[in-house]
Amino acid sequence: MGGMHGFGAVLVPGSELAYHERWEPRVFALWAISEVDDLGAGSGRRLRETMPPDEYLRASYYERWLWSNERRLLAKGTVAPGEIEAWVGRLEAGELPPVVDGDEQARRVLEAARAQTSELGSADHTAFRPGDAVRVLRMHPRGHTRCPRYVRGAHGVVDALRGTYPLPDEGPRRHEVEAVYSVVFSSDDVFGAADEPPWRVYLDLQESYLEAA
Repeated sequence: MGGMHGFGAVLVPGSELAYHERWEPRVFALWAISEVDDLGAGSGRRLRETMPPDEYLRASYYERWLWSNERRLLAKGTVAPGEIEAWVGRLEAGELPPVVDGDEQARRVLEAARAQTSELGSADHTAFRPGDAVRVLRMHPRGHTRCPRYVRGAHGVVDALRGTYPLPDEGPRRHEVEAVYSVVFSSDDVFGAADEPPWRVYLDLQESYLEAA
């Protein structure tokens, strides 16, 4: 929950594991297939943020992914309204799922996953440089944003320039290309002082989230 208070520890036993149930890697595979074959529409992250709050809080990580996967497929027209529910009923009634020869599809998905690509573009002109002191803006944007709530207002130092990337936030500037920085914070500045020694918190942040400190 992004370091918000009241949601328990961030690190819990078993959190280093990629999956905890056998169905979870299938959900990830469904997302990968929809990306490679252009079967889904919309950002899964933005869609997950539209889940009803009570459902979101009850759901596990991959249950949220499953929820957004279904809605991406519906938006694209890959599946029809009610088709998923109908299949659930047929499987519960004992019908066997269809067998599909997915060797070629698996090859293409693995090939795409293994490709050495970079989503970040080069940056020639930037507002900040490594070593600059910055402050994350205090803001309450409507809709999707990639600026974590818990770091807004915190002071940090630019550690590195990552490159450029289209702004993913909702609003009139959506998709405008701007610089992305790795910014380092003290845990005391972000979460407050604790009994344990402070540690470093690194976040990749868009240029429009920052101001000179």
